[in-house]
Amino acid sequence: MRDVSFHAWQEAEALAGPQRSYRLARKLPGQLRTLGRSAAARADWALAHTLFWMGRFEESRALLAAIRIDALTPEIDTDFNLELLIPAQLAWALALLGETESAIEHGQRALDWAKTRPDSMQLAFAHDFLAHLHCFLDAPAATLAYTRCTSSWHAGSVGRQSRQRLRCPSDMATLLEYWALSRLGQPSDETAAQTALARLRRHQPAQEARAFSLYAQAQFHQAPAHAQGFALTQLDAALDLNARFGLHHWEARLLHMKSQSLDAAGQLTDASRFLRLAQETAQRQGARLFLNAATGIESRSHASPLPGQTSS
Repeated sequence: MRDVSFHAWQEAEALAGPQRSYRLARKLPGQLRTLGRSAAARADWALAHTLFWMGRFEESRALLAAIRIDALTPEIDTDFNLELLIPAQLAWALALLGETESAIEHGQRALDWAKTRPDSMQLAFAHDFLAHLHCFLDAPAATLAYTRCTSSWHAGSVGRQSRQRLRCPSDMATLLEYWALSRLGQPSDETAAQTALARLRRHQPAQEARAFSLYAQAQFHQAPAHAQGFALTQLDAALDLNARFGLHHWEARLLHMKSQSLDAAGQLTDASRFLRLAQETAQRQGARLFLNAATGIESRSHASPLPGQTSS
């Protein structure tokens, strides 16, 4: 039962996102709870993961916070370790809820666990999670550092099977690096970004939608303030693509950027309308991280230690 139902959810999540996977994720807790704590936790993580992409951050956080990691049986499948996935996913939810310090702590916990594993792939996954976390936090330097750790591991992995298993994190790392360099005002590799998007489109369409959100934001950061026309087109495409797959995690930030692009183009009435929509979306989702940005409230920036550093 576990393999059939859980893998069906995984496939739906990669191909169609929450638009299809949410229905399966809702059933998993009832299907897997009788198979023990670890199976039940896996089901709760899958549902929390799905809820996060849907923009239901508080529900995702609540599910994850209720799981007792210390009571779980270690996973036999080394590609799926709840000891890594639960704190990493919790870090993402906390970040968007505006609880930055707690998010950083949970992200570091996931990284510390990965460092104890003999399989270096777990460390690559942890770096990938941290790169995403710092992207949400709009911290491009940290995003770039963690992303390059993921890319470095993938480049050094041997064997077709290893590369196949890490294909998605590698392609997402390419888009995260593209975003970070654009955010920093540094040259970025357009060809690499387009190649990664095309590969995700062929193999994992819902992941391509997630990655395209990064691409659209990068275009926004690349465009001069007075020339936001192309960026506006890409932001609209990202919003449409996310809606098709039921993805709403970036919605408030994308709407805010659209408002800024419209303002740059002199379309002030539409700019105000989309700013209000961004604020309302963030308020509805409880996404205080995005709400603060959309309302002009500045919060103190926190960053976790970069690779090779230690926390104080």
